[in-house]
Amino acid sequence: MAEIPAWLAPDAEDFDIREYTRTAVGSHEDTLPLDEFTRHPLSPEALRALAYLRDLERYTMHHLRNVLVTPSHKDARLTAFIASWAFEKYWIGDAFDRILAVHETPAVAFHRKRNGFVRFAREFADRVSPIITSIRANTIGEDFVAIHVTRGTVDELVSRASYTRLLEREPNGPLAEVIDRFQTLRARHLHFFEGETLRRLKESAKARALTRSSLKHSWTPTGTDDQAIEETRFMMSYVFGDQRGKASIIEIDHLIDALPGQEGLRVMSKATKRFGVDPSEALA
Repeated sequence: MAEIPAWLAPDAEDFDIREYTRTAVGSHEDTLPLDEFTRHPLSPEALRALAYLRDLERYTMHHLRNVLVTPSHKDARLTAFIASWAFEKYWIGDAFDRILAVHETPAVAFHRKRNGFVRFAREFADRVSPIITSIRANTIGEDFVAIHVTRGTVDELVSRASYTRLLEREPNGPLAEVIDRFQTLRARHLHFFEGETLRRLKESAKARALTRSSLKHSWTPTGTDDQAIEETRFMMSYVFGDQRGKASIIEIDHLIDALPGQEGLRVMSKATKRFGVDPSEALA
């Protein structure tokens, strides 16, 4: 197993859940520099990327349903965190929506309309998935929770990298102000998920095996499967397609390697390669 970096080894008990739920941040309407965006507008590419990130943040409420039908709901501490986490992510998505709205030509999701068959298939899967997940998760028991918190860790690593890369691609003052504030919020999310992930994976060989299988066979960033493939290809190329972006992919994979029992998976590399971004080119 790779050595766990010091910053990726928080104590799960070190996270003050009461303080977090008490200080969870809601609407950002009053603090957004919307007037500044009218003077310093974002490029069409950045708007399109921001619209994609908004949709991923909104998907959290959908994802929450699938989490809470598993044994996760029996853990009061985890449930308290997840509810506040989803609350904060909802308002981050709302903030992105407000930024898009002040631009005269916002990124209209013209690729996101699905044909009738695909839409029907997705709606059917949405109805059936919680039932299947509930049966499977409750049959397995407590160890299933390790899958959720590990995926939470990976998603937060990807989101933080995506925010950083967006600013590198679009060095815009008002956007930097907003993103920096949201990165501070996400640092708390990552702190909790990392601590829970390390604790649960260290304590149970079964949890390590289940999590490894889940990441190996079915991981993509949460919410991307619900987006049109054209938009995901654009996002992966825009955020991770250059040399710095590919280096970020490799760094995320190294951090996942450091988790107990998860070495060598290269889940981020495999996910981005599906959409035309091969991080191995950065090593050439």
